[in-house]
This record gives sequence, structure tokens and C-alpha cells, in this order.
Amino acid sequence: MRGQLQTPRLAEKGNSLIELYSDSYLAISYDKETLLLHANWKGYQSVESIQQGCERILESMVRYNAYWVLNDHTHVLGIWRFAAAWLANDWFPRMKQAGLRRFSWIYSPAKLSQVSTDATLALMNADAFGVKAFYDAAEAFAWLRESPSQTKSMQQRRMRVIVIEDNRDFSQLFGDMLQIMGCDATVFSNARAGLEMAKKNLPDIIFCDLGLPGDMDGFAFARALRANKELAHIPLIAVSGYTSDEHKERAVHAGFDRVFPKPVKFADVSKALATFSKGIS
Repeated sequence: MRGQLQTPRLAEKGNSLIELYSDSYLAISYDKETLLLHANWKGYQSVESIQQGCERILESMVRYNAYWVLNDHTHVLGIWRFAAAWLANDWFPRMKQAGLRRFSWIYSPAKLSQVSTDATLALMNADAFGVKAFYDAAEAFAWLRESPSQTKSMQQRRMRVIVIEDNRDFSQLFGDMLQIMGCDATVFSNARAGLEMAKKNLPDIIFCDLGLPGDMDGFAFARALRANKELAHIPLIAVSGYTSDEHKERAVHAGFDRVFPKPVKFADVSKALATFSKGIS
């Protein structure tokens, strides 16, 4: 099925490449032998295609633990530097937080595309993000595979996350998503249990439903968390089906930092983790 992340399948018998995604502007594959993620961009790019494609790359990277990325622009045409700021200030920080080790970028032969790549790199500390651009594909591949054992030692501590959600199916899916995003997630079905765990083992971030059973709903949980001096600093995000302006205002007033609607989006969670992971080592 084109245009969607697919169930992995071997391109052909004996081939180590597994096709993950394919569309007219981008193809993503995973090499099970080298553990590399291949992103092959094609044709003219828009802000929308770049953002959609990059989110696919991020999702594929964490799903398959493929933290070495070969980003191939050999077949990219034209200028796309209008997306440079988003890449440098939004996407690459989230890629790094999610575990990116090295990102080998092959220039397009098209001059305007090269200018766009350079514009992106100029807006960021490429060395800190493990990003390097090459004109030669062989050199790009060689650098990507250089000393992988050393880059593994740079991995950040996994974020400790508490999820408070009474819907069993959704909590399972959400917990699994957080696990593949590099977090240690613990799920509770009621706010009291989540609050007690937070006191015993301070989490890095908490996701909490608003409508919860028992004597403590999400709003009460937020107030209790902010009233506790030892817990008040913990980032708190509401994930709820209640998304009216009134509910959002109540949630923020109670102490939530963000409000995400159900079903929660991978990109929203990724941005939240990147934003609130600063200082974790």
C-alpha cells in the first residue's frame, strides 16, 4: 500500500532491505544487516511533503531502532529551503531526543537543492546532532558506519514516564508507543495510584486523562501534583477526548502544560518529549 507505513516485507528473497514506506516523493527502507535506515527523496519538495516525510522517518527510526540514517537527496530537484528552519529547530532536535546517532546527508546534484541543504545546516550545530553532508554516496555510507560502538555510548538515559488512563486498550497502545520512542513507561488506571508512584519514583513527564474514575479525576490530579513541592516541577500533559475550549482552559488552570486530543498523535508526543527532556542525562 503506497503512502502509508507498511507491514515489513523483503523486497526480494536474499535482500536485506525491508521496504517500510513508499510514495511519489519519498521511499523509506530498513537494512536488517547494517541496521541503517535509508530515506530516498525524489523530485520537487514542498513544506508539506518534507514535514510529512520527516515524520515518517522519525517514526520508522524509533520503531526499528535504526538510529543511523542515510538521507539521500540524489533525486531531489529544485529549492526547498523554506523548510530549513523547521528542520533545524523542530525536527532534528526531536530526532536527537529519540536516539539519532548519525545522519548522513547526500547532496542533490541540483544546485538549488544543495543551497537548501546548506541553509538547514547553517541554522543548527550539525556536529552536535551527528549530521554531515556528502557529495559522494560511498563516503556518506562509510562515515555512517564508522565506529558505531562509540556512538552507542552517547545514548541518553531513557525518560521515565507515567501514564494515567482508565481505557485499557488505549493505555496499552499509548504505553507501547512510548516504549518504542525510548521511554520507560508505567501505566495506571487511576490517579491515586499514579500520584503515589510519582512520589516514590520521580518521573520525567506524566500523561494523564481528564475523565478518570474514583475520587480523583485529571483536574484534581493536576492540582495535587502542583501543590506538592517535590512534584510540582514535573511536566504534565493531558490526553483526553474532552477538547473543548472550556476543558482546555480548565486543564491549564489546574496545572497541565499541554492538552492533546485522543487519539494522540505520534508527532505531538515526540515534540513533547523533546521539549521536556532537556537536562536529562
